[in-house]
Formats: sequence, structure tokens, C-alpha cells
Amino acid sequence: MQILSKYEVPKAKESTFGCQLMDERDDGLVYEWDGIESDEFVSDLKALTSEYFGTIAKEKSLSNITEATKATLARWALVMTLMISFFGTLPLYIHGNWIFIVLTPVLAWLTIANYWHDATHFALSSDWKVNAFMPYLLPLLSSPSVWYHQHTIGHHAYTNIGHKDPDLAHAPQLMREHKSIRWRSTHSNQAHFLRILLVWSIASGIGLNILSDMRSVVKLTYNNAVPCMQRSRSNLAAHLFGRLFYISVAYVWPFFVFPLWKALIWSFVPNAIFSMCFMLNSQINHMVGPCIDASSKNFYKHQIVTAQNFGNDSRLCYYFSGGLNYQIEHHLFPTINHCHLPALAPGVKRICQKHGVPYNVVSGYKEALVAHLAHTVEMAVRP
Repeated sequence: MQILSKYEVPKAKESTFGCQLMDERDDGLVYEWDGIESDEFVSDLKALTSEYFGTIAKEKSLSNITEATKATLARWALVMTLMISFFGTLPLYIHGNWIFIVLTPVLAWLTIANYWHDATHFALSSDWKVNAFMPYLLPLLSSPSVWYHQHTIGHHAYTNIGHKDPDLAHAPQLMREHKSIRWRSTHSNQAHFLRILLVWSIASGIGLNILSDMRSVVKLTYNNAVPCMQRSRSNLAAHLFGRLFYISVAYVWPFFVFPLWKALIWSFVPNAIFSMCFMLNSQINHMVGPCIDASSKNFYKHQIVTAQNFGNDSRLCYYFSGGLNYQIEHHLFPTINHCHLPALAPGVKRICQKHGVPYNVVSGYKEALVAHLAHTVEMAVRP
């Protein structure tokens, strides 16, 4: 509490720009923390993780159990292999080799999925400096500082809670994925294939990296859900420089080396492929029927009922998602590296069955995507 108090947001409802920092609405959900330490469900989860990581810490003679929760040597080897592979393709990609217009962005996604997300959850290493540095090595998904606000603070604390989870309101003019978003006539055809293809193509590059980022800087709030820190002048200058650098390497450079027709292709297609990889592996985890309206006043149960696993028996799903296919376990234990989640999942499922907590899991990408699209169709109908 002493640490948290240093970062507490002032209670003033207005920022210096006159913008509301946080929506007062919470859809009626307030977590109940009293007595949670003695809750049998929570105690079983603690026992599961303590036994698993205690064994690892003892076998590897680690100084504390926290070290056991981070990336293993095998995980680091995977990360380094993917990173070397991605950077190795850049010379041919920059020279305009057509094969790499697909291969390079896919490798970029695989690299980021298997290390970047973990680092921003402090789950890559027990050394905070490693976790802080690594996301800035390849900030293609988002600015790390903005991602901390949007994802680590906002989404994980208030998963699928209207007016609190920023992921429910990324582009309310284009897509309505939750009942807290006011229905607009533009939502009536949101489930059209070309509409979804376009939105998914620009979601990461244009949406997260530019539009949402700049709004958070100006309004000091992310999607009107998460208050953002007031940046110092030097921090703001560094942040804006980083965004300009991203725009340059993602969109601008092809126009200096290729003919206009090829520059347009090289500027759009790789970013669209990367963005669609991200959207495929993020929308199917929470934006589905069983999860979207689920809730619990028990924080841990809430993390379970609002998440969906997919393809837990598939190596393709595991590596292509970077372990995001174990979304339930990730939301329960966000600071634990994804490489440990397959081993924890059977125990979590067993505990859920014991206590009557719904454990949402589907067979793979196809079933998960069909469920998400069905939800998108449902949300397109005027209430």
C-alpha cells in the first residue's frame, strides 16, 4: 500500500484539459475484498501455484519462488531464435523481396507474442530492468508506456466491465462489441466480412499506435476508461519522438525507396498482416457470448468467467498466440510467464469444477472465431 500510494491518481474529476479522467459508471460491479484471503477457492489457487513453483525453485536452487515464475531457459531460447529470425529477414524485406512482405510481419508478430506481452506484465524476468527495456526493443504493437495503461492496468483489472475496460471501447464508431457502447446506425453492418477485414487491418497500426495513443496524450485518459499519467516535458518529447519513429519505420520509408505503386503496397500490407495476427489472437479471448456479460464480485472468479481458452491441445495455437490461448490462466496469474501456463491449466480447471466456476474452453481457432463472429452479429442488432 505504501508503494501504491505514491502513484495514486488525484480525486479531481477534471484534468488540466477539462476532460473527465474516468467514467463513474461501473455496470454495478464492485469487487468484494473482505474475506477473500480465507476464500477456499482462492486458497486452492494459491496452493496450486505454491506447490508448482516451490518445486521448481527447490530443484533449481533459486533464491526465491518469484524467480521460478519467469521465463525458463527454453523460453528465452525461443525468444532469441524468433528475434534473430525476424531481424534476419529485414535486409530482404527492405530490398522489396515479395516473399518477405508476408514472412517478416508474421515473424514480427510471433516474436512480440512470445516475449513482448510477457515483458509488459513483468513476467519475462525477475529483473525489472529487463522487463522495462525489452518492450522498447520492438515496440510494434503499441507504445509500451501506453500499453501499461490500456492493458496491464485497465483491461486486466476490469475485464469486460462496461465503462471500465478500455478494450470494450477502442473504436465505438466502427464496432460495437459490448452493450455499454451506444448503438449507432453504422453498427448495423459491422459483421460484414469486408468491414471486419478493414477494421482488423488497421486496428494495431492506425488504432493502437497512433489514434488511441495520441488521444491518451491529449486527454490524459485511455478510451475514457483509464486515467493516464501526466508526462513531464522530457517524457512527452521522448514519447512523441518514439511515435514519429514508429510511423517512419512502419509507413513512410517505402516511399523513399520504391515506386509509388509498390510503396503503397509495402506501407499497407505488412502492417495489415501484423494487425490481423494481433486481432485474431485477442478478440477471441473475451469478446464471445459466454464471457461478455459474465461477472463475479470475487476478483479471481471474475478473471476466469470473462476469459476463454482455445486450442489447449494445439502447439500451433500455443506458439502462434504466444500462450494467449491460455487466457484464463493468464488473467489469474498475469505476472507468471506464459511458458508455465500449460502446466497450471489442468489444476485450474480442476479447481473450477470443484467450486462450480465456469471454465470456458474451445477446441481451436475455428471454433473461437465462429463464436466471436456470432457475438459481433448479435451486437450489430439495435437494442
